[in-house]
Amino acid sequence: MQGKSSICVSWKRVSRSCHLFVVALLLLTILGMPALPAAPEAMDVTGTWDLAVETQEGTAHPSITLKQEGETITGTYQGQMGKSNLEGTVKGNDIKFTVTLKFQDVTYTVTYTGTVGDDTMKGAARFGDAGSGTWSAKRRRNHAR
Repeated sequence: MQGKSSICVSWKRVSRSCHLFVVALLLLTILGMPALPAAPEAMDVTGTWDLAVETQEGTAHPSITLKQEGETITGTYQGQMGKSNLEGTVKGNDIKFTVTLKFQDVTYTVTYTGTVGDDTMKGAARFGDAGSGTWSAKRRRNHAR
């Protein structure tokens, strides 16, 4: 082909020092790349928490005791309507758990969603078809020495 020139270098014909330069350049490029951000680690919510649940009818103060294994949480809910089991998940700083309560022969499934801090949580509660509210929680500290 006349009028056109192309440069084609065979890897076998490149000098050893050029090979080392290319390898070093590749290593510097790879090592200098920023690391991909790690997925947020789930907060550990294991322990007993005191809640304040705000609804149109007023404020309730139940407590929950949670056990966490990975992203799965289980535990108990203790409030004015008695004691009940709960289950849910923690993903990063997001928490969701449900508890089934019975009051005057009516069963309610309450779903709590929210966010977790070190020793606090807050979010929204949905009482089946009976309405919604907000909630906050503080972790109880064990004062035993």
